[in-house]
Amino acid sequence: MPSKFVLFSYWRSSCSWRIRALLEYKRIPYEYRAINLLNGEQFSPEFLRINPLGLVPALQFQTEDGRTEIISESMAIVDYLEHIVPEPSIFPKDPIERAKVIAVAEAIVSGIQPVQNLGVMKLVEQMTGSKEKSLEWSNKWIAMKFKRLELMLKSTAGKYCFGDRLTLADICLVPQIANAIRYRVDLDEFPLLKQLNETLLSYTYHLM
Repeated sequence: MPSKFVLFSYWRSSCSWRIRALLEYKRIPYEYRAINLLNGEQFSPEFLRINPLGLVPALQFQTEDGRTEIISESMAIVDYLEHIVPEPSIFPKDPIERAKVIAVAEAIVSGIQPVQNLGVMKLVEQMTGSKEKSLEWSNKWIAMKFKRLELMLKSTAGKYCFGDRLTLADICLVPQIANAIRYRVDLDEFPLLKQLNETLLSYTYHLM
């Protein structure tokens, strides 16, 4: 079993939140190292040696034969952690259901979240000359995508996104709803997402 896990993270990063939640859920001990994105620490020479992309999260660990390895990108880290600690799993055993869980996760990870990256928001602010317009743009994008996400989940949701078992979809949803609240999205327009979020927030590992 690999050991000495170190998570390079930023407290407001929804991508990093997914990994914190998963590490807690799988009870994998780790050290948290904060990277202040607002101060540009992600572009320091020290951090760029860890992740040349200049992004969080990045997960560093020691392999069984003593090598130090680093994995970046949240979905790659999820895949690795699921392989080394398969239980409790965040995927259904049925391949069709597994694919549906991944589809919802990707709808969030690839289709909604990227437009709220700090770099993207700064660029929009520069192009529009207004921080308020960049916030409005993000608000409208999230709301539009949430309408479709709510439709996706109506046929699968129970206590959680997929019935009564926690999956990757849930681990991706909670941080994204936190982003939505930050960008002033009215969650009352999305009662299913709001209810799922309230249920999921009762788990302490989502509050890490």
